[in-house]
Amino acid sequence: MKRLLHLLLFLPLIAFATPDPNPDRFAKEIAAFDAADEKAPFEKGGIVFTGSSSIRLMDLGKVFPGLKALNRGFGGAHISEVNHYLDRCVLRYEPSLVVFYCGGNDLWDKKSPEQVEEDFTEFRRRLFEKVPEAKLIIMGVRPSPSRVSIRDKEADMNARFKKTAEADKRITYVAGSWDRFLDKDGKTIPELFVEDGLHMSDAGYAVWRELLLPLLPKH
Repeated sequence: MKRLLHLLLFLPLIAFATPDPNPDRFAKEIAAFDAADEKAPFEKGGIVFTGSSSIRLMDLGKVFPGLKALNRGFGGAHISEVNHYLDRCVLRYEPSLVVFYCGGNDLWDKKSPEQVEEDFTEFRRRLFEKVPEAKLIIMGVRPSPSRVSIRDKEADMNARFKKTAEADKRITYVAGSWDRFLDKDGKTIPELFVEDGLHMSDAGYAVWRELLLPLLPKH
């Protein structure tokens, strides 16, 4: 009877887990990465930026001039999709440093912070299995004007990212990636976003540049 009650307690968590999106929706983008690598292979041991559209839309040459790094962000990715393509988008480069931004789309699509954390745990486990000495920088899920309704879930997720970083010296959580996008009243700063109220403007990327520069190798 006790075992049955235990199972019943956990059934809601299983039943209401949000299905992962089909990663095939990004097949063309990943194939383009493959083609780019075949044309100009990226040297192993470098810096890889990965995650969702805030990474994809970042012009690395403009934001970090002179930095030798690879952009492997794609679309409106969930962490589950980054994991699906992890070998092709991150691990095959055996990076010394990974800059990661993802998780906001997952929460917006009704995944719980617990479910997103499980996917992130898989991401970091596989990264460090492949490259044990790698460093991982986590940009916190950014508050945005278009997603005020999930602000509490975003804060919860960032607390989980922070706790993970505090337990592993290879991981750095960038707290400012949340704080710097809010004014003193806790409202998002409009000029840091483009018209859709979700993606960053040049001013938003300037905040990222300021936060990340001290954490990146000198160049």
